[in-house]
Order: sequence, then C-alpha cells, then structure tokens
Amino acid sequence: MSAMTWRPVLCQVVLCLMALAITCGCDRGRQPTVAEEAAAAAGRGLDRATKERTLGALEALRVALSRYAIDHDGEAPRGASLNDLSAALVPAYMPRLQTTDAWGHEYSYYSSGVSYTVSSPGPDGRAGTQDDITLADGAIAGAE
Repeated sequence: MSAMTWRPVLCQVVLCLMALAITCGCDRGRQPTVAEEAAAAAGRGLDRATKERTLGALEALRVALSRYAIDHDGEAPRGASLNDLSAALVPAYMPRLQTTDAWGHEYSYYSSGVSYTVSSPGPDGRAGTQDDITLADGAIAGAE
C-alpha cells in the first residue's frame, strides 16, 4: 500500500475516533442537566427520609427504655437479643418492637442492665461502619 492510499484511510479512522470520543463520555466539563440534578436531589431526599424513619424508631425505643428504667430502679432490660428486649418492653412500654431499621436491616441490642446499646447498621447493612446509627444509654449517635 502506498503512502497516498493509506493517508485518507488514516484520516477517516482518526476522525471516527474523535467523533466517538466526543459522543461517548469525554464530557468532563459538562454541567449536569436539570433532570440529572433533580434525580440526584430526589435520591438525597429519599436517603434523608429513610434515616429520619430510623431515627424516629430509635426515639420511640428510647422513650420506652426510659419508662422501663423509671419502673425498674434505673436499670435497662438485660439481654443480648431483640427477643430479650421485646419480652421486657412489649406490651407494657410499647405496642410492638420494630426489629428492623428503615433500610430493612435488623437492629442489634445488648444490655448489662446498667447500660444498653441498640444499633442500626445503616444504609450499607454492615455493623461497625461509619454510617451506623446507635442509641446508647438514651443518646443517639451517628445521625449526622
């Protein structure tokens, strides 16, 4: 193939690659569309609403545990499971115990009687990560 015959082909290939690069995501400086921004805002709103539902459930549990402590000389229900907690609180202190957070993950519970901890593993469903929400001795942490 002579130099005269491969240059037009090479030019066509380069032009095709440039067109492909432009249309397939070389948009680093591109501003998001209104629809993309709205979808992102809706997602953040749903995340916030889910967290608020979990916080509301933990607040209801905090009130029930506080009422229990008043009736039991300041002690929390002893145990290491939600069944132990449910047996102590339902129906005298709350109508039913919600066992899962708003993401569908099961709460964990532990109490020595002196102190207690109820934990939600948060959106990722893994305990011990930064997104966990914990109710410990009447204070909620991790709700930022």
